[in-house]
Amino acid sequence: MTNESAAKHKSGISFYTRLGLLYFLNLIDWICTEVLIGSGRFSEANPIMQPILSGFGTTVWIKGVLPLALIVLCAVLFRLAGGEENKVANVLITIGIVAYSLVNLWHIFNFVLLFSLN
Repeated sequence: MTNESAAKHKSGISFYTRLGLLYFLNLIDWICTEVLIGSGRFSEANPIMQPILSGFGTTVWIKGVLPLALIVLCAVLFRLAGGEENKVANVLITIGIVAYSLVNLWHIFNFVLLFSLN
């Protein structure tokens, strides 16, 4: 079995594509959070992120650079492991994708509220 065929998940989506989707959803969450907070009508619901979002540099590191570094590390480790499927990794990535998808749906709901209040 080649690395590329081993990298495919049962759904047919590659490990690398799922990692990219996870990072993309993270970025969308970050952008939507910033826009909603910037409107003045919403605040950060996550108490851990509240102090982090107050500084631009810290936010870039925590929401942009650190997740990207972790995604790249996962991709490199996957490649070094020979592209073998790992059930735990697949479950964790799926949980992350579902969680970020739900958070982004919540952002969409909040945007609807924001625009209906004007």
